[in-house]
Amino acid sequence: MALVFIVTLVQDSTFKSVNETSVPLLFVDNDKDSLSFQLENSLTQAHFFTTSKKNISVDEAKQLVATGKFLMAVIVPENISKKLRNKAKAKISKAFNPNDSIINDDSELQLQLFFDPITKQSFKVTISSAIDKIVSGIEMQSLTKELSQQLKQNFPNAKPIAFDSKPLVTTIQQYASTNETSLVPNSVQHNVPAWTMFAMFFICIPLSANIIRERDDGSAFRLLTMSGSYLNVLMGKILIYLLVNLIQFVLMLCVGIYFLPMLGLPQLQIGNNFFTLLVVALSSGLAACGFGLLVGTIAGSVDQAALFGAVSIVILAALGGVWIPTFVMPEFMRKISSISPLNWGLEAFYGVFVRGLSLGGIFIYLLKLKLFFVACVSGAFYYQVYRRMR
Repeated sequence: MALVFIVTLVQDSTFKSVNETSVPLLFVDNDKDSLSFQLENSLTQAHFFTTSKKNISVDEAKQLVATGKFLMAVIVPENISKKLRNKAKAKISKAFNPNDSIINDDSELQLQLFFDPITKQSFKVTISSAIDKIVSGIEMQSLTKELSQQLKQNFPNAKPIAFDSKPLVTTIQQYASTNETSLVPNSVQHNVPAWTMFAMFFICIPLSANIIRERDDGSAFRLLTMSGSYLNVLMGKILIYLLVNLIQFVLMLCVGIYFLPMLGLPQLQIGNNFFTLLVVALSSGLAACGFGLLVGTIAGSVDQAALFGAVSIVILAALGGVWIPTFVMPEFMRKISSISPLNWGLEAFYGVFVRGLSLGGIFIYLLKLKLFFVACVSGAFYYQVYRRMR
């Protein structure tokens, strides 16, 4: 529970930077005319930038970005609005009168963009494309205005034509969810299932210690002298520790649903498929208990089991995306993470919490968890048989 609280609070801003990016932007307006006014207004309304306007030189703006005060800067050069109007007028006039001798300035109109040196290339391309789209809209407005004026001059008796600059084609952005509700991934929907898996697998330490203590004090030997298979003894332990894991799971859900929102964090959205959620919890708990049985059967002492169990779980958690989500890992690490049983459980929880999948959609992860459980229990059983035969 403590890890859920602490790590979620620490990572919340990071998840927001991935999903709800607000880029600190420095805006230097040397134009103070229509283009700069419209550009600044569009950047503000986009809710993608936190815009700060300063009346400073280009070198000063560049220095502020270079030292990390701003992630980027937009420099609007002097008289660019006037030059844009002249270019638009020349282009429209040339279209109506090809032989017109109006002088057209062929020089390019350029906005200067400065980026922090740590900025990734993909981010630079995204931001540049967004600003290019805004500037293209402003250019279209200038051309439309000049075209309207030219039509008025050539056809004075005609009624004025009003051009609607609203885009004809728009895009709809939504998350690819199979249910009707669009569940947006956030820090809570990652950390609650992630640390739930971590807590479940840490059952390995008390479970393995219990097995070793029974072996050391002779309880295990007395159980083996009774009728029945050693497999019955293992399944009895699995049943009680699985119940403990389910209690942990419910407590973690309560933290995400009721307590984290009190700290200003998003509320955990668990969807409506409670049966699927229970199956995921059972599969994850069984995999964790199976791992604990295997460690407890093979380890020679409580210290050995505790050390190996703790270190192995931490490694599997790091690989599986518990600390750092797999979607921000490099490609080769994402492939490696697929070997961790904690990643299988985490992806299954993602399927329920975020993607709204049914059992069929997360079947592959549930199958991996159950096969891992069967492999661990089988390993523990046959190792015990091998030890008794020695």
